[in-house]
Amino acid sequence: MRCLICFLICCCLSVISSAQKVFYSEDIVQSKMDSAKFSDAIFYIESLEKVDLDSALALYPKKAFCYYYIGKHTEAKKCLSIIENEILETDKTELLKLFYMIDDKNNAEDVCDELSILLDKGEDDFFELITIINKKDLKKFASYIDIFTSSLEEEDRGIFYKIASFFYFKADDRTNAYNKLSAFIDKEPTALSSYLMGLIKSEQHEYLSAVSYFNQAEDLGLKSADLFKERAKAKGFEKDFFSAIEDLNIALQKDVKAEYYFLRGVCLNYVLQYNDALYDLNTAIEMCDTIADYYNYRGIVYINLEKYADALFEFQTALKMNPNADFIHNNIGLAYEKNGFLNKAIEHYKISIRKVPYYSDSYFNLGRINYEQGKYRAAVRYLEEAYILNPNFGDITHILGLCYVALKDKEKACSYLQIAIDAGCEPAVSSQSEHCKSDEQVDDIE
Repeated sequence: MRCLICFLICCCLSVISSAQKVFYSEDIVQSKMDSAKFSDAIFYIESLEKVDLDSALALYPKKAFCYYYIGKHTEAKKCLSIIENEILETDKTELLKLFYMIDDKNNAEDVCDELSILLDKGEDDFFELITIINKKDLKKFASYIDIFTSSLEEEDRGIFYKIASFFYFKADDRTNAYNKLSAFIDKEPTALSSYLMGLIKSEQHEYLSAVSYFNQAEDLGLKSADLFKERAKAKGFEKDFFSAIEDLNIALQKDVKAEYYFLRGVCLNYVLQYNDALYDLNTAIEMCDTIADYYNYRGIVYINLEKYADALFEFQTALKMNPNADFIHNNIGLAYEKNGFLNKAIEHYKISIRKVPYYSDSYFNLGRINYEQGKYRAAVRYLEEAYILNPNFGDITHILGLCYVALKDKEKACSYLQIAIDAGCEPAVSSQSEHCKSDEQVDDIE
């Protein structure tokens, strides 16, 4: 009896030891793959084959992908055939096998049928699954599906439009992704397809349309934190900050991320809740202290709180983290100006123009300073450039009008002042009243 117990214990220990070895080996190989050391992973598996064939065989799905990623497709196909014989197939290896089948057009129906079966297991899982294929190959895959789809009746194409749209989206081909989504989304919308269309619309700066698609995704059952984050961003660009804050509140209830605190801090700043904005930005930085944008925006809030020395420190910290950050030199210039260092401010405004010549604020700030110093022609050069870049900012055309008043060009002065008024610049109304009286009005006054 005692011998039997000992025998059973040894067997159990052997099973546990074998399981541990497989787990340990998988961990090592996955670590090498995560570091893109695919050849090292292959070498490890092949070394393992010499001492523990069963453990090595369990790693063949990973070995197949290692060969795929380094472009040794013949070897990858051999691994896939062994996997199939040993019943080691997974959804990942099935997808890779389907990719290799697209070299033959005669396989199109089988490939697309198998893809539809994988999709039926769940759109979200399928969308995540296809990331294992390289972007270039995803695009090739999608083109293959397009050719097959064109041979079908219109009513049978929907599912393949969907599959192709997912492939194109993951391949960063937004144009084709948009075209495929448009082909079915009005008739057969799904939560994921609506969400992807919302992302594309946001990238195209069509924010109202993006919000509409995000709403549709939510109505169809998508409740992820990322959905509420992306919808909040789109609403923010539409200046619907209070609604954006509500979405970010929901996102934070679902998943606590530094990015969500940062975005909510930005929105709170826009609705003038500066202390709350500062709290959120502080929280974001405590959670992730390596992102220049977080410090940059905390500096903006400090400007609004009139803590100019603190703002300058934040902007300089952001610059050290990311010397190529857009707009940072303009912000540093503003902080220097508020701290009374005008020459340093001008220096950074000019650096900003050199680095980001399409950004109107630095031209405006230099134009404003030159106007205040009585350098009207220099002011006009900067302000007219600012107006070209941002024609809807009334303060630019207001000061431009005042420059032309000083230069005694009444026609241009009054033209720019009217543009400023049309843009909603209230101080321009009194300036126009003062400087743009007609000759008849002057005679009546006299």
